[in-house]
Amino acid sequence: MAWTRKPSRRRWNSWPSVSVALLDSESGDLVTWAALGAGPEGPKRTRFRANEGIAGWVAAHLEPVVVSDVTRDARFKPLGNSSIRSMLCVPLIDQDQLLGTLTVSSDEVAAFDDRRRQLLQVFSDQAVLAISKTRQAEASKAYARELSALLDATRALTSSLDPSQVFELIVASTRKVIACDDVVIYAYQEHNDTLRVVTGMGPRLGRLGGAEISLDDPRSSAAWTAKHRRARVSSPGQGEIGQVTDMFLAGDELAILCVPLVSKGRLRGVIMLARHQSFLPGELGAMLNLSNIVAATIENAELYQTARAEREQQAAIYAAASDAIAVVDGALIIVEVNDAFARLAARPREQILGLSCCDALNTHQRQAEETCVLCDEESSLVRALQTGEPVPHIECELPLAAGQVRANTSQPRQQTRRFVDFSVTPVHSPHGRRLLLVGRDVTAAREMDQMKSNFLSMVSHELRAPLQTITGYLDITLEGAGGPLTEKQVQFLSRARTGSAHLTAMVDDLLLVSRRDAGQFSLSFKEIDLVRSIREMVDELEVVARVSDVELLVREPLSLPVIEADGPRLVQVLRNLLTNAMKFAPGGTVTVSAEQAADRIFVRVTDTGVGIAPEHQDKIFDRFFQINPSPSNGRTHGQGLGLAIVRIIAEQHGGAVSVQSAPRRGSTFTVELPLRRPIPAPPSRP
Repeated sequence: MAWTRKPSRRRWNSWPSVSVALLDSESGDLVTWAALGAGPEGPKRTRFRANEGIAGWVAAHLEPVVVSDVTRDARFKPLGNSSIRSMLCVPLIDQDQLLGTLTVSSDEVAAFDDRRRQLLQVFSDQAVLAISKTRQAEASKAYARELSALLDATRALTSSLDPSQVFELIVASTRKVIACDDVVIYAYQEHNDTLRVVTGMGPRLGRLGGAEISLDDPRSSAAWTAKHRRARVSSPGQGEIGQVTDMFLAGDELAILCVPLVSKGRLRGVIMLARHQSFLPGELGAMLNLSNIVAATIENAELYQTARAEREQQAAIYAAASDAIAVVDGALIIVEVNDAFARLAARPREQILGLSCCDALNTHQRQAEETCVLCDEESSLVRALQTGEPVPHIECELPLAAGQVRANTSQPRQQTRRFVDFSVTPVHSPHGRRLLLVGRDVTAAREMDQMKSNFLSMVSHELRAPLQTITGYLDITLEGAGGPLTEKQVQFLSRARTGSAHLTAMVDDLLLVSRRDAGQFSLSFKEIDLVRSIREMVDELEVVARVSDVELLVREPLSLPVIEADGPRLVQVLRNLLTNAMKFAPGGTVTVSAEQAADRIFVRVTDTGVGIAPEHQDKIFDRFFQINPSPSNGRTHGQGLGLAIVRIIAEQHGGAVSVQSAPRRGSTFTVELPLRRPIPAPPSRP
């Protein structure tokens, strides 16, 4: 505190010395701040400890003292060639708090009578009032300066989220709030529980480099501060110092202030200040306030860096994805696309933004009677926006842009259409609900499916006629039209007839699949007795079951109403399910049951066979899918069309087929059928 008020010369000019000493709250010493006749350089900053000298005794006992002859008082402490013979010293007390002392001295013995003692007491009261007001004013100014500095620091710290700039701003803001020679910032590293020097400012910073301090270092102030999450202050030359701090000081005697940087209960680092003068309690409070701002700033910078890294990673994945990706808003306007979508649309990315899906993909070039499955008012995109539910598959047939070529080849496409399978996922944004479209060109897969269907249809038709001829001649020969046959000849011809029938059934299966793909598969609905069909099929397969050592059972009672269905096709479903069960349950049991629930019929075929692994259960109804050969006999079981045909026929009836199974626990296949003929609908894509 710069106390410069001097006692009035008019009142005290008959006395050679008047001085004011104020209490140093940090050291507890009395320090001379003002003196009458001190010269142009001001008073000498003389320090008195408690009970040292007359002023020290007054400060310790809080009582005024009159010394008529200092040569006879042991408490007197002469300063240089002093001519003082008598003294009067009173304490300066404000609300029981010692501020300092007021001392008047004279070169005469017994210079102070009662009147002068009373005058000095009155003056001391005025001095206390003046000192208190001055200190309050200075405290207010200091607080205003601290708030201004903290405000400036806050503005600076929030002006950037770049880590390198943030640390520089932290250092500059710290030196603006607290006067210091050096500032060092340590970042906390969780992986090895250490503090690492990241930046700072001052003449001694270069001594540290990128030094690290273990939090277990018992002599380091910074480590202690980080471990206990409490500030620590040390005066110049006091206290133990760790290796890194010793390297920083290099013999200099400095005061050190370490403050932890903690945000949301998480340690971010430590900030260390150093200077020659001791740090005051008010400066510690200001630094604690600033540390909260600094810790929050470091946290925000880390979050920003993490978010930016994630955005860059997502942007890289987004740009490099081979699938076409687009984001559309609530009006089905495209607001973002990746390069793959731009290639799909055959136009630059900049030209796509702001267009509707129809315009971007040229779906308006489709036939006038067709509607766009993407942008129509009843489209899946509109429903996804309204309900917030994702749509896993939307297959679109799109026109081929001029000059576009087939993927993975340099040859121009001969077709004028392509097929794209889109998935739609609703996402929330600050602008409302949006849709994420991910599209994959499946034209090659569709063409391959068509080629397979065409091939199967051709082969089936080409094989059917010769097979019918072979079967016919075998039947005629077995009937004896060519003459009597020996027992061995009948045996050989019967086996040939069985093989021909098996091959014919396989060709019929292929024809059914190809007709379904071509949209030519239809059913002949009639009223049938499903119970009778089940019993007849079980009787028909009884011989086959005995050969395979399988017990074929019908769970009683079977009581079902007459249903509308294609009888021969349902018989085919039963045959495929039963033969499939018997093949995979040799020596076991196969049970058929049926029940009605509301307007649906459920037919179940249960076996005690090897069961089906979970990863295969979604695939067994796919065409040509076969589980690996049985380890017991090494055989595959058919051509992989039996269960696929079961699904085709069940779905064509308006029903479905499902399976429940576990390895070594058997399987249960369930066919669900409606009681009445369903409303005709286009077949689903295989």
